[in-house]
Amino acid sequence: MAYFPMFVDMTERECLIVGGGNVAYRKVIVMLDFGAKVTVVAENICDELRKLTIDDIASEDKTGSYTANKENNQTDSDAANKENNKPDSDAADRITIIKRRFDRKDCNGMEMVIVATDDNALNHEIAEYCKANGIMVNAVDQKADCSFIFPSYIKEKNLVAAFSSGGNSPVLTQYLKGKEKEILTPFLGELNEYMGQIREKVIAQYDTQAERKRVFKEILCAAIDNGRIPEI
Repeated sequence: MAYFPMFVDMTERECLIVGGGNVAYRKVIVMLDFGAKVTVVAENICDELRKLTIDDIASEDKTGSYTANKENNQTDSDAANKENNKPDSDAADRITIIKRRFDRKDCNGMEMVIVATDDNALNHEIAEYCKANGIMVNAVDQKADCSFIFPSYIKEKNLVAAFSSGGNSPVLTQYLKGKEKEILTPFLGELNEYMGQIREKVIAQYDTQAERKRVFKEILCAAIDNGRIPEI
């Protein structure tokens, strides 16, 4: 079955991740990268997850919950975070970690739930509850329990390319991702930002869709040929 490709704005939207291991950590990184507000619920929290909140940017309360201290969230540079597969420092105030067993009430108010425990029966139970309550759910490595799946993707600022094999072959999508990296470079991410900045100006200056398309194409080709972003 082919999955419908749909890009969703997750900025400041509530996402629950059940599980505290390395798989859950990777999902947290993805969701923070796309601007979501993430709550992690698990009895055991891996070191990588803990470091997202307690390395001088968070405090632990008496219930075992970890939330960020916004005043102290200036850590490494954005570039270093990206290179180390960590979210940008401004993501620190968008994650809460609750150290306890999952409760169905944790799903209340969530727009997306990701289940990443090592208990397949629990994963299935949570997925069924989410589906019955109209919540998008992904149960890691349990395709039948998913209402959506994660693609392999490349992201340079707001420019995103994604690949899905319908869950048949993650190896194939990783291969495609590797090939696409040769094309979707940081330069194109910067160029996409520039094109967004001039979009309204071009639309206001040219009356027809054909004229606008011509101008955008000329600007795009010139930037790529010259290897630099034009000045605004």
